[in-house]
Amino acid sequence: MEHEENVIRDKSILNVDNNKNKNTTTGAPDETYAASNFGHEETLLPTIGAFPVLTHANVTSWLDPTFVSLASNSNAARVLTTLQDFIEEKLPAAFYGEWYHNAIALLATALLTFLLGKLGSELGLVLVFCFLLAIYFQASTRRYRRNERNNLQRELSKMDMEADEEPVEWMNAFLGKFWLVFEPVLCTLILENLDAVIGEYLPSFVESVKLTTLTLGTKPFRIESVKTYLNTDPDTVCMDWRVSFIPSDRTDLTPAQLDRQVNPRIKINIHMAKSLMGVVLPVEVEDISFHGHMRVQIRFMNKFPYAKVFEASFLNKPDFDYNLRPFGTDNLGIDVNVIPGLQTFVRDQAHAILGPMMYLPNVFTFDVEKFFAGELDISQANGILAVTVSSATSLDRVNQDGGPFATRPRHTLNPYIRFSLDGMKELGRTGVRTNTMKPEWNDTRFLLLNNLNGQLCLELCSQTQNPDAEDDRVATSYFNLRELDDEDRNEQEGLDLALLHKGNSISDLKVDMRYFPVSKPVKHEDGTVDPAPESNSAVLRITVHDCQNLQGPSRIKPYVRVIINGEERIKTSSAWHRTTHPAYEISGETAILDKSEVFVRVEVKDRSTVHKDVLLGAWSAHLDEMLKFQEENEGWWPLTMNDEPVGNVRLSAQWKPVIMPGLRDGLGGHGYDAPPIGVMRLTFWEARDLRNVENVASGKSDPYVRVLSGHQIRERTSIIDNNLSPEWGETLYVPVHSPKENLVLEVMDWNAKSRDKSLGLVELALKNLVQLRVGDQSEDPDKWYEATDAIIDQWTLLRSTDRRPGKGELRYRAEFHPTLALPKFRQLLQNNDPDQSEEQDTSDVTTTDSEQNAQKQNKEFDENEQDLPLQDLHGGYIKYTPDDLIDIAAYSSGVLRIKIHEVEFSRHVYAYCQVVADALLPQYKTARLKGRRLAFGEMTDVFIKETDISRVAIEVKPATADEKDDTKLGYWIDGTKGIIRHIQNKRREHQNDEDDTSDWFSLFGGGETQGRIRLSFDYIPMSTFVLSPDESIDNQGTLTASLIRGIDLMAADKSGTSDPYVVFTVNGERVHKSQVMKKTLNPVWKNEQFTVPINSRVTASFRIEVFDWNQIQGDEPIGSGGITLRGDMVESFASKDVNIPLDGVAGVTGSIRVRFLWQPQLLVKRKTQTSVLGSTTRIGTNTSMSSTSSGGLGEIASGPKPMKSMSSLVLSEGDGMHSRTVSEAGSGILKRSSTDLASIATTIDDGKHLSDTTGAAGMLTVKIIEARGLQGVDKSGTSDPYVRIRIDGQQVHRTKTIPKTLAPTWNEEFTHEITDQPTSIQFKIKDFNRFSRSVDLGVSCWNVWDLIRANQAQTDRWLPLDPVGSGEIHVILEFSPK
Repeated sequence: MEHEENVIRDKSILNVDNNKNKNTTTGAPDETYAASNFGHEETLLPTIGAFPVLTHANVTSWLDPTFVSLASNSNAARVLTTLQDFIEEKLPAAFYGEWYHNAIALLATALLTFLLGKLGSELGLVLVFCFLLAIYFQASTRRYRRNERNNLQRELSKMDMEADEEPVEWMNAFLGKFWLVFEPVLCTLILENLDAVIGEYLPSFVESVKLTTLTLGTKPFRIESVKTYLNTDPDTVCMDWRVSFIPSDRTDLTPAQLDRQVNPRIKINIHMAKSLMGVVLPVEVEDISFHGHMRVQIRFMNKFPYAKVFEASFLNKPDFDYNLRPFGTDNLGIDVNVIPGLQTFVRDQAHAILGPMMYLPNVFTFDVEKFFAGELDISQANGILAVTVSSATSLDRVNQDGGPFATRPRHTLNPYIRFSLDGMKELGRTGVRTNTMKPEWNDTRFLLLNNLNGQLCLELCSQTQNPDAEDDRVATSYFNLRELDDEDRNEQEGLDLALLHKGNSISDLKVDMRYFPVSKPVKHEDGTVDPAPESNSAVLRITVHDCQNLQGPSRIKPYVRVIINGEERIKTSSAWHRTTHPAYEISGETAILDKSEVFVRVEVKDRSTVHKDVLLGAWSAHLDEMLKFQEENEGWWPLTMNDEPVGNVRLSAQWKPVIMPGLRDGLGGHGYDAPPIGVMRLTFWEARDLRNVENVASGKSDPYVRVLSGHQIRERTSIIDNNLSPEWGETLYVPVHSPKENLVLEVMDWNAKSRDKSLGLVELALKNLVQLRVGDQSEDPDKWYEATDAIIDQWTLLRSTDRRPGKGELRYRAEFHPTLALPKFRQLLQNNDPDQSEEQDTSDVTTTDSEQNAQKQNKEFDENEQDLPLQDLHGGYIKYTPDDLIDIAAYSSGVLRIKIHEVEFSRHVYAYCQVVADALLPQYKTARLKGRRLAFGEMTDVFIKETDISRVAIEVKPATADEKDDTKLGYWIDGTKGIIRHIQNKRREHQNDEDDTSDWFSLFGGGETQGRIRLSFDYIPMSTFVLSPDESIDNQGTLTASLIRGIDLMAADKSGTSDPYVVFTVNGERVHKSQVMKKTLNPVWKNEQFTVPINSRVTASFRIEVFDWNQIQGDEPIGSGGITLRGDMVESFASKDVNIPLDGVAGVTGSIRVRFLWQPQLLVKRKTQTSVLGSTTRIGTNTSMSSTSSGGLGEIASGPKPMKSMSSLVLSEGDGMHSRTVSEAGSGILKRSSTDLASIATTIDDGKHLSDTTGAAGMLTVKIIEARGLQGVDKSGTSDPYVRIRIDGQQVHRTKTIPKTLAPTWNEEFTHEITDQPTSIQFKIKDFNRFSRSVDLGVSCWNVWDLIRANQAQTDRWLPLDPVGSGEIHVILEFSPK
């Protein structure tokens, strides 16, 4: 209790002492020192640097627990204190100072006193001993209190720093000195840039505002107090400042400062519009005062200038005051703020301007590092932001409760999007869409940005009918530009930004964004500098300096207009004084996409307050010429008027290159609306000396090559593991649409869990491989594209994403193959409007005849007008149907165009679509949309190698899923042969150009989420293209070999027989060994079958070796043989028995009979593939097009609909008692023997839509034999599969786990009793994981009575696993009726 009272008393006294210390620090140090020595006869001056010598004053202190200062005998006190000091010096610290030391001392005193009394000791000895213990106790207590005092002081200091604000007089003293240097620089910076900012907020009756005078005075702002936050990052300091700026307060100024004082002064000239006679109104602002509470955050770094970024924001609206004199103090010095409401209006306008800039949560950011590096200029653009606004969802909510027009009569809008930075200066706007509530813009705007520290505001506005009225502001969405400040994230596609009105979402805006920084020189450590990479696109900065020797009427007021490609980019203000030598120094910037297509025009006009402005002179030139000659003539360009010189204008241009990869017409737009002119055939051979980005993991990069066209990844090679010099040898085909469409070949490093990293890229310019050809017709000649004589086959140095030299080289081959190009319809064009023909002839060639005619290939030639052409423009013969249509089905290769109109689901989703054709990874991705109805409206195209066996799939995936995530909301899949026949039928019905050519199709694999998709198609055949056999889809797949028998084998044993077995090898690797058949020369094998993947059927080597088994002497070869897999030796989707004759051993005889089944398949090389096309199934050739009914979404939600695709057929078994509709969406049917039916790919995945077939009650025996073609999900590329069997939803059996295989064999069986009712049986294969959940590899669910009939004893089947491409499971079902 006494201890607690002492601590409380000590804490209170300590607070008093701290307050005293704070008060004394503000006094003069000399006075403090004199006061401390007042009353002493001798004053000893302390030695500099020495510790102070403590003296005992006659003042009671809590540090003196004995209160000896009150005693009359000071000598006794000194003796006692000396003894205490002696104990502290001599006694180790471990023996006193803690509470338990005091307890031990008290206990020892009591015991020792008791012992001395027992021993009969004298009282004096006891008193001496107690005196010594008392001195020890006091010394220990004093030390204990001193320790506790220090702890309390530390805690209280920490509490003061966290909760209290402290003055910073030292910083104010520094600002007083620094302000005299910094204020002129700050005022100059504001004078140069404020005019442009204010100009964005001028009313219509004000033409311009000119800030002529600005000084902030000699008295700086003052930091009243600072509060520091301790819990921040190690490299960050966060403080709250209370700041004031009261330059008119002179109470704290010295006489010398009063003599030098300059008060703040601001003069503005307001130039009124012509409707107000163009008068100039001078305005002066005086007596400015300011007070605010702001948060300052500084981020540091370990190099000069050590402060990296300075951020400031106001925690609340600052208070400011001023005097506003409209005609200056010299004429009419009246403060107009006395007018009611004016001061409030001006203050609100100031808050409206400053709020988006630095009112919390908005932050003003100043990059200190760039400032000291000379790279920070807030008036210049450092990058281009390409923003593509696609569309907005329904805007009906604007007329509902809470909407901006809820109080108005219902009406439609004329919407457009206005872009601004932090709600301030407008950066651009889209086009206006009239009279619509579902706007679609598909506009791309290139916005110039200085940095990525702010927020991009996208404001939805509606244009009013009255041109003089302000447009309606409907809603606003925001995007934080910091999300683009990363090389891996500078491209954001499919953004859905919520349009907000008073915090309520009224619509979603679909936007794409890409940021392209300005390329800058790079300085290396050795002092060398790499110049900025050259580019045909850039930020063009033009500065209008001045004019000289202008001619015209007397007393002219000239201004300058700079027009780039017909749009005004710079307009200077008029010269304030009538002169023929005006100076401007006005700059402006614009984004240039193609330097060769830029034309610059400069006009100098005389501003008139009454009449129309008069042109004084003009100059024009191409940008290339301007950049080339501006150094020679020092920027002076001659002005002419009617070919007569009328003066000169000094104009300079700065070219700041910007690398914009994949730039093409309509950059950023979704889809490929222009028809393809051909395909690029790209063969990637190898790469060498690639950059290793896996050093941390002590591995190497896993490279692959991807082909980009704009935003879209069109194709990619396989992944080579752990190799810096990979070899691919793969050929890819990419449709192209214009010679201006450049392709980017980028080498990437694959990562399982993070984003893939770029290892370098090569930009392929199509203009070097594609040429435009023009016919010899005198009027409206034919135009088409052909390949040039150049074929690229070379090693090319890789470059980084900013186009600087990188590490490594890529060897590839590129060549162009055109699509079918038809001659024009001459007779039809003669009836066209001649004005339109003339306009078409004079326009720039952006779409060729082959492109235009590709859309008209469905139309018939009128035989009365012109005979059918026999050849296309490339010289290839055109194939026709009997009814004179182009027989597109007769062309084996071509480009399939697919338009994804919309997708409907039974619930709200957030998803996108991706298109896959004969590949494992997508070749096109749509934007991401939200809702139950997703209106994509996007067109894409894919190259079809072989129409007979090619397949196309469209997968609908959640927006959060990428290509490494196998999650799907549904998919549609079909063979291209059925699609092409559907297109031909549409053309035959003359419906190809109509709006109702699309059809609805059901989505598969969606589970409870029922959905459908609306699609339309077109097909453009290749002209004279011939596919190489080794590039055929039929060249890759799986070979199933069944060993049947041996015939007349050589006898190797003394008994005249042999014990033969067969070893199979593919490409030199052993893949299978058969069972040994004892003592026979004509062995017959049963169930001896294996499946092996073949990457290239053309180059594969298939061999067999026959051995005679010997237990002791070793096996002896008795023959070998081989076959080629190319040609007709094996057939696709059909079993064929082949006799392989034996040779290779002296005296060998006989042959081996093997049954081969070749199944074309895209082989899965990585576990990350998500395509539904990786299956071993066939597209039927005799197919017919059918689609779902065009019912609405309610039909989808009400119940399951029949699963139909373009190709469907019915599989009947036996007498037809049980029929099953099987979608041929990516599957096929191969009839085999009664005990071995082919793989049947179904669309059933969850067992909820099984048939109602019934049977008879009895016992069902299920044998789980094996599986094949499973997916590898472990790091080794394999799996640990087991099977879980459910009957009517109840688990009845689980097989053992087979480790590390994709073709497991179980040979397990079980028996279960079933009824005569429909009975579901589900086979689910899972990958076993010891420390995590098992992973689903595939599932197959059936009605038992669809697999076996009641009167059938046994059935043997390979059942496909869902999703398609997950493999197959081999089961045998035996049924015994009761």
